[in-house]
Amino acid sequence: MRQQHFHVKFLKGYGFSISVKNSKLILKNCYDPFSKPTIEEWFVKDMPYQRIILQGKGYISTESLSLLSENNRTVVLLDNRGKQITLCHGLRDSLTATKYKIAQYDTFRDKSNRSYLTQQILKAKIQSQIRFLKSTSHQEILANICKLEKSGISEAVSSRDYFDNYTKLIDVRFGFKKRNSVRIEKKNATDVINALLNYGYAVLAGQISSYINGIGLDTYYGFMHKNHTSFQSLVYDMMEPFRWLVDYSVWKISDAKSSRISKKQYAYTRDGIVVLEYDLIRKFLELLERTFQKERQYDYRHGKKTRNGLKSVKEITVAKIMVQNLAEYCTGKQKEFRIQG
Repeated sequence: MRQQHFHVKFLKGYGFSISVKNSKLILKNCYDPFSKPTIEEWFVKDMPYQRIILQGKGYISTESLSLLSENNRTVVLLDNRGKQITLCHGLRDSLTATKYKIAQYDTFRDKSNRSYLTQQILKAKIQSQIRFLKSTSHQEILANICKLEKSGISEAVSSRDYFDNYTKLIDVRFGFKKRNSVRIEKKNATDVINALLNYGYAVLAGQISSYINGIGLDTYYGFMHKNHTSFQSLVYDMMEPFRWLVDYSVWKISDAKSSRISKKQYAYTRDGIVVLEYDLIRKFLELLERTFQKERQYDYRHGKKTRNGLKSVKEITVAKIMVQNLAEYCTGKQKEFRIQG
């Protein structure tokens, strides 16, 4: 039976590694200390993984990092709680990229442009949250959703109302009452749902960052989130309309009907911090990847379209289109910044 491969690979444990031998990438996974490591060998062009997630104490060679970056593969390093430490992917080095950056900086200096982009991002975020909540067909949520629709562009109000409703989707046995603080230094997750959200948002941030760097924009100059040292503001701006992909995946894996989370798959430290077992993280990341790859109709000017003038694109591709639209808005090629179709 042929092994099924997803676009994401999760390497965890003490002694995992990524190296190169005989022109092949060697992926060594050591998540189980009582079993032999699992090893995969790939020519990078044939490797199915677009994202490699690392957690634990391991080794990655500079040769393998170079090979992965040159072939547009993203490596994300997480801490023991599932929060992103750093990531690595290729950078675009061209005259076009330089023009995009200059235009981005000029747009950033213009207060009216920053305000406009902030409004567009918040509007798209709220719309995506409303669509997701409506899709759950949860009767109590459907009755409450008008409150979120009336919240306008207030991020604080919309986020609070959204997670008040989102909590209703999660089984009470998981102890999920609210989302962790959205500050840069997030609190460690004290329940399995917040822990999974941390993992999902870290992966999403890595993917958005790869799109931004791939086109040549500067990840550190955002328009909605404030700029801080070592904080990639533009990544978190561009993530907002797509966070629902993570929220949806966490809801699905925690759904009582699926029974995908058992008490054996997570534990608590003496400080009350939740620690997730390898298999649960792997299953969640694979589910998240399938969510990224789902297709929907979108008004995209390139490629073959259907009779209604739309095109079938993957959900995560919409994020890539959005980054391109931002670059073209900054350069004046587009008069409006469009996010959702």
